[in-house]
Amino acid sequence: MTHKLTVRVPATSANLGPGFDCLGLALDLFNAFTLVLDDPFRIEVTGESAERLPRGEENVVVQAIRRVLHDAGLAAQSLPAFSLHLDNQIPVSSGLGSSASAIVGGLVLGNALVREVAPHKELPLDRILAIATEIEGHPDNVAPALFGGGVLAFHDKAGLRTTPVPIPRELRFVAATPDFALSTEQARKVLPATYPRAEVVENIAQCARLMLALSTNDLDLLRGGLVDYLHEPYRRPLVPGAREVASAAVDAGAFAVTISGAGPTLLAWSIAEHAITVADEMTLAWLNAGIPCRTLVLEPALCATTAQRCFD
Repeated sequence: MTHKLTVRVPATSANLGPGFDCLGLALDLFNAFTLVLDDPFRIEVTGESAERLPRGEENVVVQAIRRVLHDAGLAAQSLPAFSLHLDNQIPVSSGLGSSASAIVGGLVLGNALVREVAPHKELPLDRILAIATEIEGHPDNVAPALFGGGVLAFHDKAGLRTTPVPIPRELRFVAATPDFALSTEQARKVLPATYPRAEVVENIAQCARLMLALSTNDLDLLRGGLVDYLHEPYRRPLVPGAREVASAAVDAGAFAVTISGAGPTLLAWSIAEHAITVADEMTLAWLNAGIPCRTLVLEPALCATTAQRCFD
């Protein structure tokens, strides 16, 4: 009898426009990671970028599993051998949280393995979040990947904290991903070290506007776009055709368009009635710029990431 542990981790869109490094949203596009116990170590990868991803100990999922085992005080040699099957549906280097998905998937799998062999050493969820943030660098991708839905992450005297952000049920998110990659490292390098005070004040207003629109279900507050001054003006030039694609989405009925994470995916905020038209017009606008793209109409993924145990 084969003993398996499986997790499905959602794609995420970080920043959500003016919520730079603190707001994120889980979307219903998933990577699935399966750990098979008492199996010789090997890694099988299917789906997105399967040919590019490492199949050894350097794989991010394996490193995250090992990190949890280390934090739980479990020696690797005392654990059963395992193999992994990674099925990736989230495009890599797209701004849709593929790296966060791998980190969270590995940490949740590792914690499930701890629960199997030493239940009293299982790590609490806030520790899993802290490790994920340490590895990823920022919580706005890993927090929604772990908890689902919309998430605000912030620090206070208690350390890193998160709280759910309500997402109106009628919202749909059109993710338009052009056929080129943009690394987070590259997108970070273009950001300035300081900003003019007036721009920071306006960014605070825009973020407050976004939170008010979501919490009161007043989607008209989103019309006219979500203006950001902290990252989008500097990253937009790295995404050829971005302005034309965003304009096409708004003309087709989208409330606003934001750069998803570090890009190059653009995320159009719409209602279901307009979502397909928005997707078609974004695709056409990028094709007119000579760039193939893929568009997906996505809903928020509201469930937290957990490991499922099964036997074959």
